[in-house]
Amino acid sequence: MSKKKKRIIVVGGIILILLGYLVYSAMGSNTLFNKTVTVSELVSDSSLRGEYVRVVGGKVVRGSLKTGRPYRFKVAQGGSELQIVYSGSLPASFRDETDVIAEGQYQRNGELKAKTILTKCPSKYEAKSKKENQ
Repeated sequence: MSKKKKRIIVVGGIILILLGYLVYSAMGSNTLFNKTVTVSELVSDSSLRGEYVRVVGGKVVRGSLKTGRPYRFKVAQGGSELQIVYSGSLPASFRDETDVIAEGQYQRNGELKAKTILTKCPSKYEAKSKKENQ
């Protein structure tokens, strides 16, 4: 094999390794919260403790927000409640009985240490009444 062919193979191999690494690292950051679960599923599955999860389908329990940092509040869904601890800034639309999506690590003590809190604002997505559409 000539020197030129060996050089092409080596350079091609290095490029493939670099591309593989880039794909792997990009996928790793997008799959940090690779388990999407409801509050009920999370509370009932102790094998998820220590895992990074995305929790959907919960509503903030009325009066559960403890002010001060970190924030502590509960979300409920289907008779199950989950305590959430969050150090960031709460969304402007955060209030009692708001639907939330929380992403973070489910702790051994049963709390979710959230990295991200998102709120849904149902009024923005409700269909307009017939009168508004006319």
